[in-house]
Amino acid sequence: MGTAHAAPGKAVYAASQSDLDWLRSVQRELHRRSREDPDYVFRKLWGFIVDPRTLRCALHRVARNRGSRTAGVDGITMGSLIRDIGAELFAQKLREELRCRTYRPSPVRRVLIPKTGQPGKYRPLGIPTVQDRVVQAALKSILEPIFEADFFPVSYGFRPGRGVHGALEHLRMLLRPRPICEQGKAVNRLPYQWAIEGDIKGCFDNINHHALMNRVRRRIGDLKVNRLVSAFLKAGVLSEEQFSRTEAGTPQGGILSPLLANIALSVIEERYERHVWPRRTPTLRTDPETITRRANERRTTDRRRGLPVFVPIRYADDFILLVGAPPGPQQQADAERYANEEKSALAAFLKNELGLELSEAKTLVTPVTRPMRFLGHHILVRRHPGHRRMVSASLVPKERSKLFRERVKRRFSNSTKNQSLSKQLRKLNPMLRGWANFYRHAWGAKKVFNFLDHYVWWTVARWLTKKHRLSLKRLARRYGWRKPGGRCVRWKDGEVTLFETSQLTVEQYKLGWMHAPYFATNVDREPGA
Repeated sequence: MGTAHAAPGKAVYAASQSDLDWLRSVQRELHRRSREDPDYVFRKLWGFIVDPRTLRCALHRVARNRGSRTAGVDGITMGSLIRDIGAELFAQKLREELRCRTYRPSPVRRVLIPKTGQPGKYRPLGIPTVQDRVVQAALKSILEPIFEADFFPVSYGFRPGRGVHGALEHLRMLLRPRPICEQGKAVNRLPYQWAIEGDIKGCFDNINHHALMNRVRRRIGDLKVNRLVSAFLKAGVLSEEQFSRTEAGTPQGGILSPLLANIALSVIEERYERHVWPRRTPTLRTDPETITRRANERRTTDRRRGLPVFVPIRYADDFILLVGAPPGPQQQADAERYANEEKSALAAFLKNELGLELSEAKTLVTPVTRPMRFLGHHILVRRHPGHRRMVSASLVPKERSKLFRERVKRRFSNSTKNQSLSKQLRKLNPMLRGWANFYRHAWGAKKVFNFLDHYVWWTVARWLTKKHRLSLKRLARRYGWRKPGGRCVRWKDGEVTLFETSQLTVEQYKLGWMHAPYFATNVDREPGA
């Protein structure tokens, strides 16, 4: 059994280790079966979802999430639910409702979140009730291992063990110039010459429910599970006490929504399966290395045949499609033509398959030698400033640095002079640490961090001067801190010292740092063991 007692700042409920071990053994078996047979349809999953151990693990997952303190349309938070009802009684009642088919998902509470760096623009967020979050967590814990075996290696968004930096590094490696033998000499050539920067209009709000459920049913043949997934899609939205039906889309904010969005958007990778991951080819073994090697061989074969090559990298609804033309004097012009033709074909394909539209204005066809916007970075192929050879790189966009400096400036505006320096630094340091960690794998990040530290230091200095009306020398004696033997003064108040982004290690991200999800590990154990 789990416990409802928790230390201050910890989750209000934690499942027992035996429950977690049981669920992991089930997930491993589901993933193994799905990986070994791409066409297998799972027809008996309902028992796993309504199992008390699954629900207790789902409760554990929701309780440890920071969002557990946020209420849905019923006004109930995780803390109040555990305190008033109790974790075990809540799990039992929820299980009975699911088994008796009296459970009905509630509408999500819609709130608008400001978009970073886009004043006046908001992102709609749907907040389910705590009860719905627990059921969604139970559903996801059973469905995710099944669909993870189907997701392509070029998909990175909202997947266990994958993230932004992996997607950026994979894209950078694909863009690296390759040595090609021409007239007895090794010459570096670009494998991809143009790219399509994909932008889908309101992706999460417009995914066609019928098309999505058809893709879910390809793997899930359990009618009760499919009805429950469909019920969440049709639950509706409550905004300013006005109820509206959801005829399309997966509401952002739900635990199940990212998985459903990935199931739908994987049609993009499937369109280019031949060049990416031909897993469903009958003659191939199921091990990933063999499948990946065969994809590379097919790219080479198609180039020799005079055919174009298309390879996508996708993070949720943000994707870049690389376009490579066969070698020849017209390679650049051919690649541009292929890219424009594929942009139109892909737009029609997404409209037909999912009811989604590519933004004509924001979906750009770009040469890879110009900056491409992807996940807050600029990706391009350029000449190395030292040895002058062509290399691929991810850079920190100048506008991103400018926007962040403006955030720092607002943090130390005149209206904050009544705050103490320690309080200001406690708010500023997480901002600096998070921004620097996000860009620490970019080319030239060290130079950007040094400039940012200089700007922040003087921003704090000017703020202190206005606050105390003292000279910089006296302020340095009062708030300055210097390492033994050091020359630079760092701002400090009490136990809080200004974080310096230049102290972070700047290094290239390695794809080997990504780890496989725990259910993909090779452990020969049967469910329930």
